Amino acid sequence: MTRDEPAEESWTPAERALLAAALDFFGAAEGVIDFAGPERPRVRHDAAAFNAVRDAMRVLEERVAAAHAAGATLERIAQIARLDGEMVTLILERRGAAPSPAQD
Repeated sequence: MTRDEPAEESWTPAERALLAAALDFFGAAEGVIDFAGPERPRVRHDAAAFNAVRDAMRVLEERVAAAHAAGATLERIAQIARLDGEMVTLILERRGAAPSPAQD
């Protein structure tokens, strides 16, 4: 935790749900990467694992939109989910919840 980051106990329910979704997504993504092969890292061709990544990304996008609707800033969402700010903006635009320029 950095000095400007609130203690986890003060996180809102939307922020906690966002963190859980981000961890699930990154865990699912790890499942499609083979780090042990001779030409590492490389993508595993596993349909079930790819579907898990898609499902986890869908939930992550929902949680990004929910956190934004609950009042979390783009910076805070990016910080919690460990996503680039542009990615957060793209997710919100896709969901029709794009931030106003004043929120940036």
